Amino acid sequence: MTNQTRADGALIAGATVFALILMLHHPTSFEAGHDDGLFLADWSNVFVHAAIIGCLLALAVGLDGVRRRLDQTRLLTRAGAILFGAGFLALAGAALVNGFATGRLLASTSDPMIREAGGRAFWALNQSLTALGTLLVALGAAAWSPGLWRLSHTGRVAAGLGIALAALALWHTTTDGGFGLHVAVAAMAAFALWSLAVAAAMILARPQEGP
Repeated sequence: MTNQTRADGALIAGATVFALILMLHHPTSFEAGHDDGLFLADWSNVFVHAAIIGCLLALAVGLDGVRRRLDQTRLLTRAGAILFGAGFLALAGAALVNGFATGRLLASTSDPMIREAGGRAFWALNQSLTALGTLLVALGAAAWSPGLWRLSHTGRVAAGLGIALAALALWHTTTDGGFGLHVAVAAMAAFALWSLAVAAAMILARPQEGP
């Protein structure tokens, strides 16, 4: 059990760090070779979003190990797992729109009116999915806070960060609510703090810890 728990923690940590690196290389233009000068050098839009979807899948697998480590019979544990799953689906949808659908639209027509109207629609869809996914994931982290608190001392750090993450997501949703590149990177960094704390709790777990 301990080896599997550590493997889950390592998977969570690896996927989190890689996702953060991807966000720092996130482009803001669909033009090949264009660098917006923000954060690190731009990578291919398709690669960044495809890799982000891969990171979400890896996180889902790793966090399923956390679910098994917590008391699976508790309502909050089950609710948190559902919130994470729905949130990751929404974020994957946002990545699909920005990484693939928008590019296909631009490649399919040269009509500026269609491009502008389609681009606005896809942008609104991307923003809605990103906002929904971010909020659901943050609420999932909060739902797991009681279980993580009982798990270990490191789990208590993750529990506190989960509550803070949910509060931050709720505050952002009720105020500005937009997700430009800077906000998206900040949101990813906030999630990374929680995720890495959870990974540490799993990696450092002892057989007698947890339910």
